[in-house]
Amino acid sequence: MSDGETTRSRRDEPRHDGIDEWEVFLRTEPTDSLCHAGSVTAPTADAAHEHAGALFADAESIWLCPTHEVARFTTRALDANTDDRDTERAADADRSPEVRS
Repeated sequence: MSDGETTRSRRDEPRHDGIDEWEVFLRTEPTDSLCHAGSVTAPTADAAHEHAGALFADAESIWLCPTHEVARFTTRALDANTDDRDTERAADADRSPEVRS
């Protein structure tokens, strides 16, 4: 690794507090690449699909992945008083309402 490159480390801590969350990936046109649209909370994949479908009615395809199955890598360290949700909430404030979940 050369100077100036950042090192990512794997984060294995759970992102949620016991409530099932699903990462939502979608495409609006058949030729579009999948893009991460956010996450939804739901007890099953079918319920998550229903929720995501209501949020993203214009999506041509919706892919769901259980949040706990996503391998996370980051360049920043999380302290005891901060978790990924704090950072995500701050990022959500900058997004349009259509992208928030």
